[in-house]
Amino acid sequence: MMVYKMIASLKKIAAFFLLLIGAMPILFTLLFLIRQQMIRYNMREKLEEQLLCTIILTNSEVDWVKNNKEIRVNNKLFDIKSFTVKNGHYVFTGLFDEDETALNKTFNNDLNEKDEQENQSLVELSQLLQSLYSGDPSDVLAINNELQKHAHPILLYIPSPIKNILTPPPQF
Repeated sequence: MMVYKMIASLKKIAAFFLLLIGAMPILFTLLFLIRQQMIRYNMREKLEEQLLCTIILTNSEVDWVKNNKEIRVNNKLFDIKSFTVKNGHYVFTGLFDEDETALNKTFNNDLNEKDEQENQSLVELSQLLQSLYSGDPSDVLAINNELQKHAHPILLYIPSPIKNILTPPPQF
């Protein structure tokens, strides 16, 4: 009886960890958004208290990140307290947001690393699928009958990446 209780409690713990692992992307996203909002709140405080910078940009140089609130200048975020448009030039008054720039840079680096890992996984999967037996399906069935306990049934349904073309393509 005690063994069954231990097994039941281990199953609950395992289910909890699986749920936690499944929720990790959501948790990381929430933590990123919370951190971003904290930085933005601190920048609003700084906009009221610190000496502000003034920069002048042409219309083509303005890269809005958040409409009428934040722009990107030389890959740095600039929080806007006020701006005016004079003769096709924007005059912005505000502060450079180093914290949010660093946060976004970290996020983009993590995203690029994840993309590289996913690309590597796709390459490995592609190589694995190409290395699968692509001969006569009856040979696979014969092998499967002999090794029925250990063979994976999905392998029977993977099509060959090489297609035999019996006739030439139509010519126009």
